[in-house]
Amino acid sequence: MSFVKSQILDQLANSYPNFLRKDLEKVLNLVLNEIIKNLSEGKNVEIRGFGSFKIRQLKPRIGRNPRDGSKVEIAAKKNVNWKMSKIFFKKLNENLQQNE
Repeated sequence: MSFVKSQILDQLANSYPNFLRKDLEKVLNLVLNEIIKNLSEGKNVEIRGFGSFKIRQLKPRIGRNPRDGSKVEIAAKKNVNWKMSKIFFKKLNENLQQNE
């Protein structure tokens, strides 16, 4: 099951009823657009307590076409690498540690 942007907006609207939904949507879009802008400029983005986003350069390689098995050249490209923070990791795994 996925958690999509509209659900984040719904939760923000429920948590902060004093703010207009359209204002919360603008703020959410502003934050996401700033992350995208900085990553597209080659900058790293770190959100304390959540994680960090870094651009990784993938090398060109030879792949296979799944339909006929022929070799296909895959060009070099950039990819976003995300690493969760230690705080996030601990919160994510605290239920597993309590069950043991």
